[in-house]
Amino acid sequence: MPTQTDSQTLTIPDLPTLDSGITLLETDGDPRLPLQTLLVDRVLLECGRGVWVGTGRYCTTETLAEIAPDRRVLDRVDVARGFTPYQHTALLDDLAAHVDGDTAVIVLPDIDAQYRGDDVQGTDGRELLVRALAQVAAVAREYELPVLCTRSRADAFSDPVAAAASSTLTVRDTEMGPRFEGDGFETLVYEREDGWVQTTLAFWQQVLEARQPLHDTATLPGEVFASGAV
Repeated sequence: MPTQTDSQTLTIPDLPTLDSGITLLETDGDPRLPLQTLLVDRVLLECGRGVWVGTGRYCTTETLAEIAPDRRVLDRVDVARGFTPYQHTALLDDLAAHVDGDTAVIVLPDIDAQYRGDDVQGTDGRELLVRALAQVAAVAREYELPVLCTRSRADAFSDPVAAAASSTLTVRDTEMGPRFEGDGFETLVYEREDGWVQTTLAFWQQVLEARQPLHDTATLPGEVFASGAV
C-alpha cells in the first residue's frame, strides 16, 4: 500500500522489495537514478551497508549524493571502480572479502560493458562475463544477499546476465512518473496536491525523503575497497 506522512503531501508507493539472488533491472531510460534509489532505500530499510561496483559512466556517483535524504547514508555505501575488464573481474573475484553481516545489497551497473571491448585479450569476453556472474551468484547464495544489476544492452552477448537473474524488474517512464514492474509488483501512481511528479532527480529525492522517517538512519563506518569514494 502507498505510504503518506503527515508532514509531506507526496504519496509514496512502496518501492520493489529486493530478494536474495541476482535481480536484473531493465529500463527504457537512464538506469542510474532507479539503481541508486533502490540502493539507498535498501540501505535505509535494512540499516545496513551497500556495495556499488561502478564501470564506465557508473564510476561517477554525484547523483547518489544528491538523492540521499541524509549525507550520513553515504558513509554506508562502499564504492569500487573497474576501468578495464581485468580490474572489473578482480573486483568481483574479491567481492566476498568485502561482504559481511551488515551488507544489505550489492549493485553492479552495466555488468557486461567492460567485457565487450577490444582490450579483452587472450580470452573470450563472454567467458569473462560468465565467470563474473558465477562469482557474483556464489556471493549472493552464501550471504543470502540481493544483487541488483543492469546490462549495457540486451543481446546475445548479455544473455547470460538474464539467465543468471532469478528475477527481473522493469522501469518504464510514463506521463505520471516512473513505474516499476516485477513479479507480483507494479507501481502505478505518484501523486501530489499540485499534480503528477515527473521522472526527474527531484522526484527520486522526494521518494527517499518521504520514506526516510520509516527507517533508521544511524551512521555506520564506511570502507572503500578500491580507489574512489562517493
